[in-house]
Amino acid sequence: MSPAQTAPGPRVTRVDINGLSKLMKPNGKPLLINFWATWCDPCREEFPDLVKIDSEYRGKIDFITVSLDDLADIDTFVPKFLSEVKATMPAYLLKTDDETAAIKMVSSDWAGNLPMTVLFDANGKPAYQRNGKVRYPILVAEIEKVLASKPLGDEMYVTIDYVKIKDGRRDEALYFYENNWTLYRDEALKRGVIHSYQILESVPSTTAPFDIILITWYKNEEQHINSEKNFEPILKELRPNGPKLKNGLGIDEFRQSLYVFRGKARFGSIK
Repeated sequence: MSPAQTAPGPRVTRVDINGLSKLMKPNGKPLLINFWATWCDPCREEFPDLVKIDSEYRGKIDFITVSLDDLADIDTFVPKFLSEVKATMPAYLLKTDDETAAIKMVSSDWAGNLPMTVLFDANGKPAYQRNGKVRYPILVAEIEKVLASKPLGDEMYVTIDYVKIKDGRRDEALYFYENNWTLYRDEALKRGVIHSYQILESVPSTTAPFDIILITWYKNEEQHINSEKNFEPILKELRPNGPKLKNGLGIDEFRQSLYVFRGKARFGSIK
């Protein structure tokens, strides 16, 4: 086939560096971009896996390919190859006078060698990149990871309490939280007045600014505002005589609440 002939196959759209910048901005979904060329053997070898991924995740992610072939091949060799491998994802060919700028825009770690595959989350943050042939199971795992990490939504709220253990009384403090704080939140989960909770314990250190982080998630602002009201009957029912304590020490003898953060959550993977 001579370069003058037009090959059947997918339409390949020319794009410059400004167009590439726009293509790299996700539109509400994770975005997968593969940079390749017909003269690149590893690129050609990995394409069947890319086609399979496109078929399996169509509608869940956006997937585009960007060829670095010569502009003269945009209507010939590039669409011919895409047709041969049955590729149907949107296809582009990058033509720019400043290839170095385009490469650095994609990734500061990329030297321009092919193939190059980049996965962005729905917010446009790079989540994974592979310079070289993709490994199908690894790329699938990374896509699944990104899909599982979704916006928490405008209604999600959180309270975070930073606690310092006093006088090395870690046993007493952990006993208190395990037998009271955790118990209250397990019951709150059953009653549907919180979304979830977590306790984080730092590695023992005399120089640490805090030792324990207590996190409670709320489904919406109403739950957050009414948390004290919702927990009051739980405390009375589960610990009518007060919290269970170890070694007869009062709460203020083994812990100090340093700071309590209350706010609106934005993004994460809380389920």
